[in-house]
Amino acid sequence: MKRETVRLTPYTTTLTDEARRRGIRVALVNPDPDLPIFDLSRGGVTVRCFNALTDRVGAATYHLVNNKRACHTWLARQRVPVPAQLAFDDQAPAAALDFLRRHAPVVVKPCMQWGARGVSMGVRTPEELRAAVRFARRYEPDVLLEETVPGDDLRVILVGGELAAAIRRHPATVTGDGVRPIRQLVALRNAERRRTDPSNQIPWNAETRRNLAELGRSPEDVPACGERVRVRLTHNYHTGGTVEVVTDAVPARALRLARRIAAGLSLPLVGVDFLIDRATRRLSVIEVSPDLAISPPEGEAVARRLLDHLFPPDAGRAGGGARLQQPQPQR
Repeated sequence: MKRETVRLTPYTTTLTDEARRRGIRVALVNPDPDLPIFDLSRGGVTVRCFNALTDRVGAATYHLVNNKRACHTWLARQRVPVPAQLAFDDQAPAAALDFLRRHAPVVVKPCMQWGARGVSMGVRTPEELRAAVRFARRYEPDVLLEETVPGDDLRVILVGGELAAAIRRHPATVTGDGVRPIRQLVALRNAERRRTDPSNQIPWNAETRRNLAELGRSPEDVPACGERVRVRLTHNYHTGGTVEVVTDAVPARALRLARRIAAGLSLPLVGVDFLIDRATRRLSVIEVSPDLAISPPEGEAVARRLLDHLFPPDAGRAGGGARLQQPQPQR
């Protein structure tokens, strides 16, 4: 298949473009932008990838980390600070209501989704809880309730146990012009971003409108000219958030903890998501990602470090270019 006939997203091309620049062969196994699977090959070594997830991650480890409930349990057993969490059980609604009473407002989310799909924030009442569970179950049957913890959203990305990049994720905002209401500002902002990155959209749905109410705003509010208005409680890029590269400003405690998690899970590439409260210095791990999507602005640095790890620069020249023995995957 010709390369130009396949329109892959930056989550794939950030890695494949860097590979080609290094003379690493890229072969598409499944040329589907929604499920891009490809092989990287050089010097007798072949690594199969899905975006930045490689076959160097064992299948059992992937399932452990991809399942938010299982990963939360593992982290807690390692004495990693995590928010309180409860799996929603239709047969035990009283447990969910008790959790809500103790921890409101809570987060309700599917167990194995990404990009804030099916996530409801700021859930306070039994009615909101029931609606949030229905929303999460549009994506999968297993639903979690989680304590809301305050703090800055920091993702620490490690390759081979070493820091490759760190990003601070900020929630979606719009800027007022003194004329248009928030709902129109969201539509204009989405139209503008659609031309450059269609994945960075603020969903205009019931959850966004509920988030606005939680933040004390209405869709018909007209912000003052130049006023920045937060419109989502989530920080995710896929719900219109923004990303700031802060690789040189990672707290030492967060980096130590991320390295311990990566080592304990034997993950060659991992993103560890923290919420860090500046006032109390409380730190919580809210997610571990073995298959994070890498893209600008931090993606180029991550791609370089990952390819150095998979295809060490000196190894290809060892012994006059001798054939490398392929590492055995952990599956």
